[in-house]
Amino acid sequence: MEETGLWFHYIIILNDYKTQVKVMRFVTADALAPGMVLAKKIISSTKSFMLAEGTQLTEKYVRYLREKGYLGAYISDSLSEGVVYHETVSDETFESGVAAVAEGNVESIIDVSKNLVQEIVSNTAISVDLVDLRSYDDYTYHHSVNVGVYSVAVGRVMGLSSAELEELAIAALCHDLGKSRIPNEVLNKPGRLTDEEYDIIKNHAKFSYDILYDNDQISAAIRQAVLMHHENENGTGYPLGRTGDEIPKFAKIIHACDVYDALTSKRSYKDPYPHDKAHEYMRGGEGTLFDEQVVEAIENVIPIYPPGIDIVLSNGEEAIVLDQTADPMRPLIRLKHRVLTIDLSNNPAYKDITIVSSGAYIQEEEKVEALNENRSGNSTLRKLVMVVDDSSISLMQTQAAIGSNYDVVKITNGIDAISYIKEKRVPDLIIMDVEMPVVNGISAVRTIRDNGYTKVPVIFLTASCDRETVMKGKAVGAIDYIIKPANPTYLKERVTAAIEGEIDR
Repeated sequence: MEETGLWFHYIIILNDYKTQVKVMRFVTADALAPGMVLAKKIISSTKSFMLAEGTQLTEKYVRYLREKGYLGAYISDSLSEGVVYHETVSDETFESGVAAVAEGNVESIIDVSKNLVQEIVSNTAISVDLVDLRSYDDYTYHHSVNVGVYSVAVGRVMGLSSAELEELAIAALCHDLGKSRIPNEVLNKPGRLTDEEYDIIKNHAKFSYDILYDNDQISAAIRQAVLMHHENENGTGYPLGRTGDEIPKFAKIIHACDVYDALTSKRSYKDPYPHDKAHEYMRGGEGTLFDEQVVEAIENVIPIYPPGIDIVLSNGEEAIVLDQTADPMRPLIRLKHRVLTIDLSNNPAYKDITIVSSGAYIQEEEKVEALNENRSGNSTLRKLVMVVDDSSISLMQTQAAIGSNYDVVKITNGIDAISYIKEKRVPDLIIMDVEMPVVNGISAVRTIRDNGYTKVPVIFLTASCDRETVMKGKAVGAIDYIIKPANPTYLKERVTAAIEGEIDR
């Protein structure tokens, strides 16, 4: 068997559609075992490797899937009963999309976009339930198609016309074409990027725009969406630093879907986010990174707990998700060891039982990493985070959100922060409040920069969210701007992304 590509299956549940298409559940690679029967084929982008539906896994196949970084596989067994999927994007359309993006064939991308929109629009009650079946290779190509599917589903919920959805799909499939002009040693670097390398990475949006610029079939709306798919709501994105209404709707949708797919993807250097953690991250970024309407639409089309995944309950019981209920946090489940079906939304015996972990990988909280591109360094010295805030409650909340992965020093004013850096240790990250007595956060950071500490990343964590303050923060080199009260998961992952030099690639 040769090197494999990536494969991703999109599945849909139509509550008013009675025909059972597939009965299957998802099993992670580490839980796969010889003798299990595939309920969904696995195929590489080059078609050099394929396991057909109905294949009985052997020890050799299981080992290969693990070595190549496949997250897992769909299997059919007794536990699968009641977990029913209906496909919304055909294998043919998905394969065509991957091939078109890999070739950079814009004409083919346009054709694929029409098919993609037609397939999604033809369904009524849409719920895009997805589990990642791809390996490590060809990430960019498959990621682009994933973002295309997400974007069209989100755009449909937001009321876009079919013509608009087709333009949105084209932009989504083309948004990373410019990465073909980024050197592989930078694009796929396993360690932390230098400032110079990060600047190179940021050029990909403009490169994508340039690739499309002279194509008469590509509208201005598509080109603008591609150019601005890394712009943040608060102006901290790139390449133009646009804010709010200055960012086109297509770009807002692609940006959020891009990050969501990045969060839930498995890479050689990171495990994927569980869906519930990814949703929590997106909610935490509302108004700063993401448009609130787009985040709401994502929550409407991507279940927090997709059917077929494993979960663990707060009472220690393990279960599999069967279907959604009216409460997205309380799905219909089947207990694994008692073979009992429970509707968490209305079962009195389980009213106080919560889901404590879920997804393709049941992860410990401290192992969850930031964003798709996070790469950890090998330094033996623990990274230091300096938190500067005149509120003792805010200091404690911020420290609790950061967790135990980093050393934290808490300082209550800007003057002491400046002295600490000069006399004791330069932190790996500064989290700075803005409104503080004597010396406000903007002035404190400006002084820190003037003293020569120009490379220290700074996140402003503050209740001051007006445009003027955000622009002042950007002027002194802040890499992020988070509004209080911050969602703990969101704050924690933005901290990790900042320290690892991976803010919003």
